Amino acid sequence: MLNKRLASLVLLTLVGCSDSSEPVVTVQQPNESGVYPPVFAEAPVDTLILWVAAEKRQCMAVGPTECLQIRHHPEEDWQLLYGDIVGFDYQPGRVYQIEVSEVRIPEPPADAPDRQWVLRQVISSHSE
Repeated sequence: MLNKRLASLVLLTLVGCSDSSEPVVTVQQPNESGVYPPVFAEAPVDTLILWVAAEKRQCMAVGPTECLQIRHHPEEDWQLLYGDIVGFDYQPGRVYQIEVSEVRIPEPPADAPDRQWVLRQVISSHSE
């Protein structure tokens, strides 16, 4: 529930964006548990179209976990995504084509990614 509220807040922030060439990004400090809150940006850097596979694959991040499989073009091989897409509600067994905003994070912490993807829209979704 909290994740959906945070994702909604991020999406609302992006919807009200101006078209400035340089994004304004606020990077928060981690909370007491060491968890970083979502990144808020006034403008996305890039818009990408991605395909998401119907099943996750085992991968190794901090420990063993499952990762989404993505690709940028239907003919490409699937690649593991070691993170998440803010606002994306993945359902196993469905193949998705989605549009995301890629927000670059200036000066990220050493153990954090330098970009974050935020769902803009689900273009298509079908059972596999």
